Amino acid sequence: MWYPGHVQKAKRQIKENIKKIDAVIIVLDARAPVATVSFELDIFKSKRKLFVLNKSDLSDEGYNEIWKSEISKTFPVFLHSKHTKRAELVDFVSRNVPPDSRVCVVGVPNVGKSTIINKIVGRHKVQTGAQPGITRGVQWVKIENFTLMDSPGILYAEIFVKEISAKLLLVGCLPFEQVPDDIYELAYEIYREASGDVAALHEKLEEFGRKRGLLRKGGVVDFERSKQLFFKELSEGRFGRFTYDREPELFWKVVERSHNIVDNGDT
Repeated sequence: MWYPGHVQKAKRQIKENIKKIDAVIIVLDARAPVATVSFELDIFKSKRKLFVLNKSDLSDEGYNEIWKSEISKTFPVFLHSKHTKRAELVDFVSRNVPPDSRVCVVGVPNVGKSTIINKIVGRHKVQTGAQPGITRGVQWVKIENFTLMDSPGILYAEIFVKEISAKLLLVGCLPFEQVPDDIYELAYEIYREASGDVAALHEKLEEFGRKRGLLRKGGVVDFERSKQLFFKELSEGRFGRFTYDREPELFWKVVERSHNIVDNGDT
C-alpha cells in the first residue's frame, strides 16, 4: 500500500516542531471523519485541538450537523466549504486558541490542509493540488494574532484496514493508480450504500467508460481508465453529496486509542 517517503518525513518534521506548537487544527473530510482522523493523534496529546470538517459542500447536509454536534461535545469544530468566508474561519481559530499561539495544520493527504491555510492567509501562499501529498516542507505563516505552520499530509501504516482505505479512496485521499482492486470493490459497495445506486461495479464502469469514450481497440471499454476516472470524479463530488462515515461512536473509538487525546491540551 502507498506509503511515500515524504509522509514519513512529515512525521519527523512535526516532531521536531512540536515544542513550538500551542494548538493544532486537524482537518477532516466531512464525508469520512473517522477515516480521515485515523492517524497518530497521540503526537498532539498535550496540544489544544480544533477540528475542521472540510469539503462540507460535498457531504450530506444532515450528517454535517450530526458530525458537528458530536465532535463539538469535546472539541471546537468548524464546517468548512468552498463558500466559507475567510473572516469566519479566522474568527473560529482566534476564539479557540490563546493570543500569539503557534498553530499547526495537519491531516491526511489531499484532505485540504493547504486550502485551509490559504483561506486563513487570504492569498495562495501554499501550493495545493489534486494529488495526495503534493504539499512539501514546513512553512510558518503569520496571521493577525496567531502563526500557522503548514505540514505535509500525515498518513500512517496502521490506518490501512480495508474499510478505512476504501473510504480514503472515495474522498480522494489515496492515489488512484496505487490502490488494489479489492479496495476499489469495497469502496464501490460503500458508495452504493450511501447513494442508493443499484448498478454493479462492472456495469457502472462499462456505462461510464462508454459515455466518456474510454475505449480500446474494437470498441471495448478500457476498464482501468474508466475505474480511475470514475472514482476521481466521485471524490470531487461530481455525482452528488454523500457521507460515508455514519457512526459517530466509531470516531471516539479511533480518537481515544491515542494517549489522553480527549483532554484537548487543557491540563
